[in-house]
Amino acid sequence: MTNSNAGTATSLLVAPKSSRKRRRRGVAAVELAIVAPLFLLLLAGIIEFGQVFRVQHMLSTASRHGARLAIVGSTSNTAQVKLKVKAICVKTLGVEEDDVTVEVSVNGNSNAELITAEKGDEIRVDVTIAFSDAGVGFFNFLFSESDLSASCIFERE
Repeated sequence: MTNSNAGTATSLLVAPKSSRKRRRRGVAAVELAIVAPLFLLLLAGIIEFGQVFRVQHMLSTASRHGARLAIVGSTSNTAQVKLKVKAICVKTLGVEEDDVTVEVSVNGNSNAELITAEKGDEIRVDVTIAFSDAGVGFFNFLFSESDLSASCIFERE
């Protein structure tokens, strides 16, 4: 009789395997609930910074094209360069023309006209756009006051 009681006492202390599996599934759900939001936030950050690098590259390309136009043709003026840079930004970034700010300077003077530039003069083209105008949208509220910009400097040929 003692043997049968000892068997039931030990069986009460050890939970059946099916009940252990059920409890383990609950732990996995809690772990997922903790890790999933962090993972999704990290993924959103990766996407947003990829977008920032893409916009930065496009701004750099636009400023390079504008500077190239400014140094090659002696007939190109500041307005033509600004229009070209804005057109590239509108085409590649899908933004409005008014969202893009372009500044052209000759030897550091932003008021100088390109027609007056001579061979060897330094021509600089700066392009700026607000992050909120070019961002995907995940973190626009965090960086709403930030700008993305690119510059290119060439010598007049």
